[in-house]
Amino acid sequence: MGNFKATVEDREIQRTFQSVLHFTGNTRPMMEEIGQKYEARILENFAKESDPEGNKWQKLSAATLLIRLGKGKRTKKSGYLSKAGTRYLTAKMILQEKKHLLQAIHYQADALSVTIGVGEHIPYAAVQQFGGPAGRGKKVHIPARAYLAMNEGDGMRLAERDQRMIIGVLYLRLSDAVDGRS
Repeated sequence: MGNFKATVEDREIQRTFQSVLHFTGNTRPMMEEIGQKYEARILENFAKESDPEGNKWQKLSAATLLIRLGKGKRTKKSGYLSKAGTRYLTAKMILQEKKHLLQAIHYQADALSVTIGVGEHIPYAAVQQFGGPAGRGKKVHIPARAYLAMNEGDGMRLAERDQRMIIGVLYLRLSDAVDGRS
């Protein structure tokens, strides 16, 4: 699937941003702050294995776990799990096998926007976010495990807590600008 881009627009955020823009000419530090905080929220979601609204991601399928378990030190000749296999399955984190996706999440900010996402070098990023067919011959269905924002139709929407965080940053900067501290 390669790189994907989704735009999340919120009217209250847009109105508040326009007010900040009116009172201050330098909005880049504010956008940097939003990007940093939003990226931190995504990392929290990965640690909790949940979407931005706190809903747990669907567990890994038994087939996925068996494939990852492999043969060798994690299983016994009898086919049962070894102690190493039990430890492996107990510690298994969703979407974090090699942490490539997690480490690829970054934001970019300029004076007018914040973009957060995953680069083209993670071809499975979109299928993890939105769900869909994957694997050889596209015979496996990956469930959606929203990590950037909430899936809605063909796009995304911000979770309420993320909206509040962004609006909080905007109001603080607006207050600073109106008070002449910006």
